[in-house]
Amino acid sequence: MPDDSELNQPAQCDIVAFMAHPDDAELQCGGTLALAVSRGSSAGVVDFSRGELATRGTPEERAVEAEAAARELGLSCRINLSLPDGHLEDREEYRKEVVRLIRLMRPKVVIAPALADHHPDHMAVAAVLDRGFYLSGIAKYLPELEPWRPNTLLHTMGTRPGIPSLVVDISEVYPARKRAIDCYRSQFHQPESDEAQTRISHPEFNDWVDGSLRHYGFMIGASYGEAFTSAMPVPVSNPVQQYSVVPWKTLHKES
Repeated sequence: MPDDSELNQPAQCDIVAFMAHPDDAELQCGGTLALAVSRGSSAGVVDFSRGELATRGTPEERAVEAEAAARELGLSCRINLSLPDGHLEDREEYRKEVVRLIRLMRPKVVIAPALADHHPDHMAVAAVLDRGFYLSGIAKYLPELEPWRPNTLLHTMGTRPGIPSLVVDISEVYPARKRAIDCYRSQFHQPESDEAQTRISHPEFNDWVDGSLRHYGFMIGASYGEAFTSAMPVPVSNPVQQYSVVPWKTLHKES
């Protein structure tokens, strides 16, 4: 793991999640990131904002929590762009920042929020990534940096109904995912807190999150799954090997 001074610097990563707020990556794709690390790949997160408009906690608390969560997931880097929370939109300067980071980090896989979601910041980041993903491979766009286009852009499912293009079995890293979410004490339910309740501080919120993971896991015969959409077909070179695990007969043991 990088030390404190290196964690917030761009590093080459095989998979990178671009999200609106600290804790979004943990809630939407933390298992997929942890799984990649457990299999020998490198993973990173780019948070667009510091979450300064959050009802609970402070940006300073969120920064400490995000660093702790990054270590639970085994991230190689976690970068915060400090863009204005609640005012994110698809702007040229934000696209340039995304292109710059993609070219510096050179990921094979990029994850973005859902294109349809309850939070406008999530949708804004998704739109920025849709455009920045393509522009990162255009040599004459920011010509001072060598072009790099990742192999795929995946969107998380968000909070709106939809059909996933693929589901990642995260059963074996579910404990790490849960520990990473638990780092955000300022945001989630604390019985002793006198701050106003929010959607994610509801006492049952983490149960709802687990229910979603169980739901998508059920679709593929796994204990827990994280779902994504893809604009392009998901390539499979060996369908027999791909489907060699028989659903509901070879479930991972829960930790």
